[in-house]
Amino acid sequence: MAELRLIGVGNRFLKPMDLTLADGSLFVLLGPSGAGKTTLLRILAGLAPLRGRVLLGGEEIGRLPPHCRAVGYLSQEPFLFPHLDLEANLDLGMTRLGWSKARRRERRKELMDLLGIAHLAGRDTVTLSGGEKQRVALARVLASGPRLLLLDEPFNQLDFRIARHLRAELKILQRKLRLTTLMVTHNLEEARELADALAVIQDGRLTTEEVLETGDQAFLEVPNLLICRQLRVLEEGLLELEWEGLRLFALDRGRPCARFRVQPSSIVLGRTPPPGPRVNRFLGRVCAVRVNHDAAKVECLVNGQKLRVEIRRRRWEREPLTVGAEAHGFIPLDCLRPE
Repeated sequence: MAELRLIGVGNRFLKPMDLTLADGSLFVLLGPSGAGKTTLLRILAGLAPLRGRVLLGGEEIGRLPPHCRAVGYLSQEPFLFPHLDLEANLDLGMTRLGWSKARRRERRKELMDLLGIAHLAGRDTVTLSGGEKQRVALARVLASGPRLLLLDEPFNQLDFRIARHLRAELKILQRKLRLTTLMVTHNLEEARELADALAVIQDGRLTTEEVLETGDQAFLEVPNLLICRQLRVLEEGLLELEWEGLRLFALDRGRPCARFRVQPSSIVLGRTPPPGPRVNRFLGRVCAVRVNHDAAKVECLVNGQKLRVEIRRRRWEREPLTVGAEAHGFIPLDCLRPE
């Protein structure tokens, strides 16, 4: 049994909360950036201070060191070791188990077959695509044999088509392994697609799924709405659009549309031009910044129109922006979606 029970769990960022995850279930915690989702996962993984009690399968684990909790933690960034190949990365997940080389080799093969990455054997992880890296990262987490799996928005950095495919794979895998799983996200569609049970967290306080039925979902990430003029349909399956004097491209979804939405967290923004395709670029000026412990929420003025951008805290600390600063932006074409 690996039922997870939280009794009065909190810290200086989180209000005390009670929560129960049924053995073998996939529980999704939904909320905006800064609500405390990642903080809760870090508490359960033993990476943040804890008040209250955490019971896994009836055993108190809240006072155990991280490596003794049998908890696997997969973050948004795969954090693979680029100088090591796939197999060596998986071996790192088995370090604490004290297994023989033969047993580790057997376990590697099981996981590589299970996650469909056997064809990547021998590859340095730096050569892998985003989706491949996330599969390898999940395999490394599973290699340690966790009784509880924590997922911190694992698809947030991926192309939406790859993310959709991996979500389906995750659901099948979790069912097959009967592994108690807690996943956090700010994506309502993703939450409803995956969850056996669902709760909402706002400002460090846990609420029930019923808040989603009231019709007031303003606490979730609100997309930017772009009113565009469609210029033409290209043979490559793309639409050419005009928005506020800028030429943009979006995927052709088979119907004319003048209103497109893009999530603030999908927009790339920085002091220098970001890497990637030379389309859907813009130059703007920062007019507002609000930073919390998870993310920075930035308003950027682009040709007289405001774009809301959300930047993960880790990335923000590498390249912060100040009010009045010029900023280079990029909107991935697959993130422009018809309203």
